[in-house]
Amino acid sequence: MEVELAVVIPTLDEEGTIGACLDSVGKHDGVEMIVVDGGSGDRTRENAREAGARVERGARGRGPQLNLGASASNADRLLFLHADCRLPADWLPALRQALDDERVSLASFRLRTLSASSEAPSAMYRLFLRVFDLRSYGLGLPYGDQGFGVRRVIFDAVGGFPDITLMEDVAFARACRRQGRIHRLPLEIRTTARRFERHPLRTGLMFVTFPTLYRFGVEPQTLARWYGAVR
Repeated sequence: MEVELAVVIPTLDEEGTIGACLDSVGKHDGVEMIVVDGGSGDRTRENAREAGARVERGARGRGPQLNLGASASNADRLLFLHADCRLPADWLPALRQALDDERVSLASFRLRTLSASSEAPSAMYRLFLRVFDLRSYGLGLPYGDQGFGVRRVIFDAVGGFPDITLMEDVAFARACRRQGRIHRLPLEIRTTARRFERHPLRTGLMFVTFPTLYRFGVEPQTLARWYGAVR
């Protein structure tokens, strides 16, 4: 069967999230799931295979992992996801319709961030997360946690994801915008606030400042040193 779309997911120690992510993709004719692992020390790869994905192994780094996943498929259309994201039920026909429009260079989803805690979040915290998600409604470039849907011809035209240590999603979206229109799908992709909840002050500050610092010319390597390990 001809593959129409490849869903590419980079992973590193995501045994607790990859199964649910792949389940949200679902089984569809013409859609393949490719997990590109950067050297996990847990059951990420086993869980991905059990969920029906093809697993590739590559050097650690989200940009190179995403490019490897794209090169492993012959599909004319690609969807890049984070492992802790969950697609909405009707994602496939909506994405197909968006990418059928040749004026669209990149399609992304709106974002719904949920608490990763087992305890019920407060009303104030839920409000904070919803305000945070407003960025996905068109306030600037989309980010990788919104999912990136793109035609192969656009992916090749921009040279794929840059091999940089951070902000590869912003750089890719910026390059795609030069090729056409960015379309926000009226569907919400779900993710968790796990990184924010582990390091709230640090992570919040980075989310607010890093994209601006990058646009003003701060090198990704410098931002990566400040970013550190916040998994």
